[in-house]
Amino acid sequence: MAPILHIMRHGQGEHSSAVNKDGKNVRDAPLTQHGKDQCAERCKTFPSHDKVDLLLASPLRRALQTCVLSFAPCIARGQKILALPMAEEASDDPCDTGSPVEVLRKEFPDIVLFDHVEHGWYIHEGEYAVDPKSLNARAAKLRRFIRDRDEKEVVLVTHGFFAHYLTGDVNERGEQTTGWWQETELRTFDFVDGGEIATIKETEESLSRNGAVGKDGQVVDRSGKHGKPA
Repeated sequence: MAPILHIMRHGQGEHSSAVNKDGKNVRDAPLTQHGKDQCAERCKTFPSHDKVDLLLASPLRRALQTCVLSFAPCIARGQKILALPMAEEASDDPCDTGSPVEVLRKEFPDIVLFDHVEHGWYIHEGEYAVDPKSLNARAAKLRRFIRDRDEKEVVLVTHGFFAHYLTGDVNERGEQTTGWWQETELRTFDFVDGGEIATIKETEESLSRNGAVGKDGQVVDRSGKHGKPA
């Protein structure tokens, strides 16, 4: 049976336009203090620390730090974070270009597993190119990777734009069709497709928790429109 999947966007990083006008040129920025505080709050409100049996994160610093801080109870009981380049951001800006794996191993010793992170993982070529076709293929590959594992409840910390590819909220030109995920926003999904696409669908509980259900009981499209539940 496919696992329950919690997808979370990282906290505020030092590349954020809210704190740095030239932030996109800051390579692999860490979290700000505000970002760390956001993670501490998410840690308090997440109800399933005792159920999660797999932690996944993009190898970018802000995502790894977010996972460490937001799911500290999971780590305290022995969970490790599996770093996955497949979950990196959908951009080749310097701020979305990661650090060498040797550097990351020193910064996250004994907490993060880098088995899937190769030398030069941050080069945006081949399957890690940032054109819409490559990004959709990467998102589907990541969904299949998660769906086909044995764990029952999985957390994935990723990035705001790539999250739209994961959830299918992009058009054929790669333009997002719903609003941005907020910092440390977390949504929960079930897998509904056993094929190559490995489609996911947000749970009703998650929609309600995140204010995506209108007063009339209908699901509110995050672009601002109302519609029936998919």
